[in-house]
Parts: sequence; C-alpha cells; structure tokens
Amino acid sequence: MSNEQKQQITALRRQGYGYSKIAQTLSISENTVKSYCRRNGLSSDALNNTVDCKQCGKPIIIKEKCKPRQFCSDRCRSQWWNNHHHQSLSKTTYRFVCQKCGLPFESNGNKSRKYCSHECYIATRFGKERVGDE
Repeated sequence: MSNEQKQQITALRRQGYGYSKIAQTLSISENTVKSYCRRNGLSSDALNNTVDCKQCGKPIIIKEKCKPRQFCSDRCRSQWWNNHHHQSLSKTTYRFVCQKCGLPFESNGNKSRKYCSHECYIATRFGKERVGDE
C-alpha cells in the first residue's frame, strides 16, 4: 500500500466512509483497509471517542471515565491561551480601584478583589511600602 493510499484512507475514514466503500474507491482489499484503520486508530470506536485539539485540530482520543481534554499537548494549550487570554471566556469583567495604590484595575470573574497586584496586597498586609524594601 502506498503512502498516498494511506492518506486517502485516513481522509475518507474521517469523512465517515465505511471499510467497503473505501476499498471500492481505492481498488484495494477490504481487509487491508480494516487492518490499516485498526492499527492507526481509525476504527469506528476510536473515531466516535475523539475530539479535536482547539489549537492545532489534531484528534484527541477520549479515555473512558476521564474528562475530555481540549488540547493535545501543553504546548498547544499555552499557544491557545497566549492567543486568547484577552477574551474573558464568558466571565464577567469587574472594575475596581486598588485599596493600596488607588489605581483602577479589572478582574475577570472575581468580584471580591481589593488589590491590583500581589505587591499591593503584601504591602498592605505586612506594612511595607514595596516588596523587598526594608
């Protein structure tokens, strides 16, 4: 079986074609198509238990009794987040004024924030003007 045929089998299988239809289309044995699909995770069970990575589109197999993953790797998750961090992801944006420095700041999804940064929180909590000043 050539690499081109393997690519065609993969593409047709993902489009929902059955083993016999793929075998007829490519003029190869149905058993050859079946064994290729089973070895490469293209069986009907594997195709029904997959989602696509939100970043790269690569299929992710969903494991039984596990929460479905949204990304295929940490690299894809980081890339997606870096490209979409400005979106509030359906959380409400709250606007506050920092109790320490008086500067305005925004908080996504947290309506009880009091400080604009960890530095302002520490300064208020421990009575220092700035972290590291002594």
